[in-house]
Amino acid sequence: MNTRRTAPPTASVTKAAAVAALMLAATTAAGGTAWADDRPVVPCADGAVKLPGETPVENGPAHQGTVALHLSGDAKPTVHGDRATYRVRITETNRTGAAYRNVSVVPVLFTQLGVMNTGNTTVTRVHGGSRVELPTRMGCDPSIWVATDTLNLPLADGATTTVDLEITTSAAVARQIKSLSVSALGAADGDRGLSSNLLDLPAAAPAVEPTKEPTKEPTKAPTTSATPTPATPATPAAATPTVPATAATTAPAPVAAAASARLASTGGGTGTGVLAAAAAVLLAAGGAVLYVLRRRARHTG
Repeated sequence: MNTRRTAPPTASVTKAAAVAALMLAATTAAGGTAWADDRPVVPCADGAVKLPGETPVENGPAHQGTVALHLSGDAKPTVHGDRATYRVRITETNRTGAAYRNVSVVPVLFTQLGVMNTGNTTVTRVHGGSRVELPTRMGCDPSIWVATDTLNLPLADGATTTVDLEITTSAAVARQIKSLSVSALGAADGDRGLSSNLLDLPAAAPAVEPTKEPTKEPTKAPTTSATPTPATPATPAAATPTVPATAATTAPAPVAAAASARLASTGGGTGTGVLAAAAAVLLAAGGAVLYVLRRRARHTG
């Protein structure tokens, strides 16, 4: 049994140390921890747990040695979401020369004080496609004991059988422990000296934080619509001729412009004809005025 302590001595630790001392004092030459006949397989049970294997078989056959218990398990726990699961196998082998009617095994889980307990950890037996959660109880020291007669099996001479267990706790607890130590004690037809190797299982690996991608600048929305509307071609404005500044400031009066236009249409050789025509108009006008004056003179005379 593992007797490591991480807390200062307390009444419960002192009691557990006394129990451990009694166990070590009962060690036999054959190896393993032999339980005194008046001691239960599950310490501190106060008689509440009585396993079938603790009772001797009347007129039972003689055995050479005892049942061998061996623990093996996964190298590390399996973590799914917020749950962590340890898988452990207990192998029982009988090489004593005679069969056993009742072989009872008691798995024991040990972590540092105050981490694993019966409230945050469950133990399930997996057998033949079925799963059965097993009853657990706290030991004298910070340990969990799986004390139940459902792990009681007959075992023929030369036979080997296995018990598969799943130990499930929260991922936070599995990361908090230093290690999970699992062992098994037991009894076989009154022989209370069954004990296994100590299996140390690691804590769960720290949670891996997701890789953060570099922050990207938000993509600006385009100012135009995805499908541009064809623009209506603008009607070209009439071109306004550019007039030189000198021409604008020296432009002739309208009459002069009209005269220039007539000169442009008749050509450079028509200047004399125009002057003659103008003189004829003036002469006719003068004659008309003279005619009017003469008639008035006649009428008044």
